[in-house]
Amino acid sequence: MKNHSRLERQKQIQFAIGMAALDGGKPSIFTQNLLHQYENGQITSGQLKQAILQKYAKASN
Repeated sequence: MKNHSRLERQKQIQFAIGMAALDGGKPSIFTQNLLHQYENGQITSGQLKQAILQKYAKASN
């Protein structure tokens, strides 16, 4: 697992939210909660990605 500092994780989150906003997107409450967990180091970026894929793959089926 990569050991990112909280500041690095915050920058990654801000960048991702900014990129989504360019397309008119806004993170859902579910995604915001995951981002908060990632920012606090409770989950890895891989776990974040997996949780989002599982949630929205189920929603599209």
